[in-house]
Parts: sequence; structure tokens; C-alpha cells
Amino acid sequence: MLTTIDTVFASWSRAQVFVFVLGGVLLCGLIDYLTGYELSSSLFYLGPIGVAAWYIDRRAGLGVAMLSAIVWLAADFGAGHPYSHPAIQIWNALIRLGFFMSNVFLLTELREHLANERQLARTDVLTGVFNSRAFAEQLEYSLGLVRRNGSPLTLAYIDLDDFKRINDSHGHSEGDRLLRVVGQTLMRDTRRTDRVARLGGDEFALLLPDTDVEGAGEVIAKVRQLLRESLDVAGLPVTCSVGVVTFPQPPPSADEAVKAADHLMYQVKSQGKNAVAFGVVGPDGGVVRFGAAPIPLDPAA
Repeated sequence: MLTTIDTVFASWSRAQVFVFVLGGVLLCGLIDYLTGYELSSSLFYLGPIGVAAWYIDRRAGLGVAMLSAIVWLAADFGAGHPYSHPAIQIWNALIRLGFFMSNVFLLTELREHLANERQLARTDVLTGVFNSRAFAEQLEYSLGLVRRNGSPLTLAYIDLDDFKRINDSHGHSEGDRLLRVVGQTLMRDTRRTDRVARLGGDEFALLLPDTDVEGAGEVIAKVRQLLRESLDVAGLPVTCSVGVVTFPQPPPSADEAVKAADHLMYQVKSQGKNAVAFGVVGPDGGVVRFGAAPIPLDPAA
């Protein structure tokens, strides 16, 4: 039930949510007026206030909290609630306003905390790029778009050459610095629609939606050049081997897509490193490397 409600509100625009919230506050005020001053319905105002704070933002939540206090005050006044002193009614309204606003702050703090936790769960702590779990989710989503829209997708598998030598000769702190430079460069110099991930160790992946073979060549050429420049500036003369596979049609699974790019990358490694191999999935599902024989999706084949 709650999941369904969350899905509905999340799919609405901010304006639609605000209209719903406004109607909810007015409805609460009407009920408050009709039931009279003997029955308190302050708790019901928390519904629209919470929706505004959670699905719009804190400012909207505070605005709706103020509106709710005013509507309650008007309903209380219209119901003819007798007070021994006029200031008591104002005092009660201010107390309710404080109660409403405190709930707004608690909800928005909780939402920010949950958002940060979700982000941390999807981010590689060292480099700031996607971790392998987040990348797998994004890859599945992108493959779904390929199946639905028929748009091409390119996956690049990047492995740093002789990374172990950096750790052994300069220490793990220097190895960590190298990984951070690579991650930051990839995030900074790829398109907003692209996704960067660290799959583990010194292995990175680039997911390039709506990218055909020609587009992949341009993006990867730029990425390799910028990586080389960034690593030279950082005093880290490290090269990388890259396997790039373009999917005009979706592969059987996300795992097979990663295997295909990984397999091309290892071919580069075995043939001298510091290079890039491009491939495209053929009609039979095999990856055809440019200028080479077809390579099965299953590396064991």
C-alpha cells in the first residue's frame, strides 16, 4: 500500500503534488469546522504537510504548515470556540504551528539522510564513481531501453596496466591516488548521460547509451587522451587497456555484455597493453572485433 502511494506521488510533478496538498489542507479545515471545537483534528493536517515536505521540499512543507495553522485558526474561530482571553486562541495557533513545523524539519532531515545513505550504497568510496552494484542496475536499465527503443548501447571495460607495480613500488596510498585520478577524470570528461563505475581493483567501466560504433570511437579516443594527460600531470605514468563493445541489439544478459567487453580488454592485455579493441555484436550474438575473427560472448567458448 505504502509502496503504491509512494510510486504515485513520485510520478507527479511538484505542481500536481502542491495542488493535492492544498486540497488536503482545505478538506481538513472543513472537517475541523463541521465537527466543532470539541473534537480536535490537528493530527490530520500532518498528512498534507508531510506530503509537501517529502515530495516537494522543506520550503513547501513549511509553507503548508503555516497554511494549516491559519486554516485551523479560521475553523476554530468559525466554530465559535469560547476563550477566556483572545490571546489564548493565538497561543494555541502558534503551538500548533510549532508542532507542524517541527514535523517538517524531522521529515526533511530523514529524507536527506536516506538519500545520502542510498547514494553511499551506490558509490565507490575511494573514487566517487558508481560501484559494481549500482553499475549492474544501470546496465540492466540501459539494456531495457535498447530492447524497447532499439537504440545502440556501448560498454567499455578499462583496466590499468601494471597497477600492482605501482602498489608494490610506491605503496597503496599512491595506488589509491591513481584510482582517484582515473575516477575523477572519467566523471569529469564524459557526457552527462554516460555512467562511470569502478568494478573492482583497477578495473573501470563506461556505459555509453545511444552510442553507435562511430560515437564510441570518438568518446573513447577523447577519454584515453584526457586520462593520459591527467595521469601525466599527476606524475603517474600509467597506461590502460580498453575493450569496447557496441550492442545494436541487446545481449542475452547484462553479465554477458560485461564478459564481452572484458574479453576484448584481456585480448589487448595479451597483445602488448596500452591499446583499445573495438567490437560489435553481430546478428548471431557473437562479438566481431574489428579486423579479427568473431569472438563468442562466452570467453570459454
